[in-house]
Amino acid sequence: MKNNIHKIVNGLFLRVFGILLILSTLVANALMIPLTTVSAASDITPQYTSNSTGVFPTNSWTIPGQNTVINHQGGDASNGWDKNSSWNGDSSDTSKSYLKFGTDTSNPDYQIRKYAKETSTPGLYDVYLNAKGNEVKNIKPIDIVLVVDMSGSMEPVNNPSGSNRAQATRDGVKQFLQAIKDAGIAQYVNVGLVGFSSPGRYATGSNGYLEVGMKNVATAGHVDQINKTLSPTFSGGTFTQLGIRKGTEMLQKDTSGNQKMMILLTDGVPTFSYKVTEASTINNTVYGTKFDTSSIDQPGDTSQLVGSRYTAGNDPNASSLVARQNGRYYRTNNNVAIWNTWAATLGEAKISKDSGTEIHALGIQLGDDKRSISNAPVYLDSANVRSRASLLASSGLYKDANSAPEVQKYLEDQAEAVVSQFNTVNQGSISDPLGSQFIYGDDTPTVKSVGSSVVQNLPTVTKSNGSISVSNINLGKDQEIQIHYQVHLNTESDNFKPDYWYQMNGKTTFTPTKDSNAVEFGVPSAKAPGTELKVIKQWQELTDSSKRPDSINFEVTRTTNNQSNDWRATGTLSKSDNWSKTFKQLNRNNQSVSLPAYDNKGGTFNYQVLNESTDGYVSSITNKINESTITNTQYGLIIDKYASNSKNKLTGAEFIVKSTDGKQSYTLKDN
Repeated sequence: MKNNIHKIVNGLFLRVFGILLILSTLVANALMIPLTTVSAASDITPQYTSNSTGVFPTNSWTIPGQNTVINHQGGDASNGWDKNSSWNGDSSDTSKSYLKFGTDTSNPDYQIRKYAKETSTPGLYDVYLNAKGNEVKNIKPIDIVLVVDMSGSMEPVNNPSGSNRAQATRDGVKQFLQAIKDAGIAQYVNVGLVGFSSPGRYATGSNGYLEVGMKNVATAGHVDQINKTLSPTFSGGTFTQLGIRKGTEMLQKDTSGNQKMMILLTDGVPTFSYKVTEASTINNTVYGTKFDTSSIDQPGDTSQLVGSRYTAGNDPNASSLVARQNGRYYRTNNNVAIWNTWAATLGEAKISKDSGTEIHALGIQLGDDKRSISNAPVYLDSANVRSRASLLASSGLYKDANSAPEVQKYLEDQAEAVVSQFNTVNQGSISDPLGSQFIYGDDTPTVKSVGSSVVQNLPTVTKSNGSISVSNINLGKDQEIQIHYQVHLNTESDNFKPDYWYQMNGKTTFTPTKDSNAVEFGVPSAKAPGTELKVIKQWQELTDSSKRPDSINFEVTRTTNNQSNDWRATGTLSKSDNWSKTFKQLNRNNQSVSLPAYDNKGGTFNYQVLNESTDGYVSSITNKINESTITNTQYGLIIDKYASNSKNKLTGAEFIVKSTDGKQSYTLKDN
């Protein structure tokens, strides 16, 4: 029995979550390999028509009474398009216009749809994207062995912190097994148990271990047997090598093609190990390769070899000078020095991994390795302990919990990951770029669960750089999400064309799993009306109209709700138009531009002539809504002289006209 400081953990709460953490990690990673990857027999790809009226879905449906938006039909590769050309667009209706993927069209692996509908604001549209999941077919079971530390320091009476690590382990295993049942995957997960401490009169008996054979979690009485096996008071030392060896043997007894996984749960450094008879050194770390199972190294409360049976020397592994000078060792048959129990423990783990076992290991707030006697030097500091513990696990599968919140957050994510491995949509994503003729509304994109089975952890939705991205989508049977956002048709662009179908988005894709190919959503199209400006020219002249030009140029502005802006365009009205014309286009920045009926916010545009100038005339402008009358007046002085009682003009008449200030004078002849 041990009472060493380096195995202290901060509390029961951390232990419970630590057990669940590593169990969840194991199952999540295991399931990622054996499950069948879903794929459609062949993709059904949206089709679009491009002509003089724009670009729009070839197989389409519309909402009654809404003539400015058109959406893509649903369908599947086996049966083609669904031919549903009209429905009301109610976002709560999750039965229509889905693109379906999978070999069984009556039970698709996943389904998607995208559509848009008008709002009460002209040019503003609600956009909806839906994605449905399903359960994976042809699931391959997973074999998991739990290798649990049942040493005495797991009990509160035997550790200075007083934390009940043993009960935390029991509760954690019980909760994890129940979570597998609750998720409906118990028949696919086979679990065995190896509990280890040290040989003797301890909880694990004279052999130093207890076993519960491998069975699926759904087997009657199996979960109860695992829980019962963990119920005795934990006692003895930490014989981690023994646990790894027995766990490996259990996995190798099962000859099925299932994925084989081991998880190692322990609260400290190994204090027991078999004597190493041969060893190798890899990256300055000693790994035992052969062992004498009849001889056990048992320093008792540390991993450092102690006692007269070993040779004194300077241990190169020790963290402190004192611990190094007090070192003890023995040599293997191939002359490798063994200073501690790590050599045998790491060697056993390497042998197991080399045989095909994937090992996960959890280190929870690992502390310094030092003997429990007073003033004992630190043999291995916590960083050195953690480094060695990580080598027990397969590459990238060691976890280290430093605080309860970190463990809790990781457990939440891993619990979802375990269940999501049985989903047809697992770590899925959506890429939704904005169409070139559209701008986003002022709203923030939202996502909600709309299936009969609630999606607890909703995906992340972001809007950035003209695109909406959705990540971490996990959907199983009867689960569905709906993303919503709004877009405006950009009518204020000089490139806008009235009554022309513009695609709301670029190529919008859905990737159901991180290893699958992307499929395409159907993209809706929308259009907006234009308007007209009528311009009338009136001439008010003296008797001489010879100075009247053949055409005039005028400048136009537009307002919304009587609010002016800096938009300007020009037009030309000519004699050939009979001085009256209705304009659908004007000139702006050296290009022809159309006249949209409303602005980007849905406000109605009013177009008016701002000014016009003709030499020899004074212009005045009268404006109505989208109609302007230009009056050009010719001002002057006409003087004729007649003889009394005569209608004949007198020739040779001459007049002098002066300005009222006398500064200007004109002589006028009768002609």
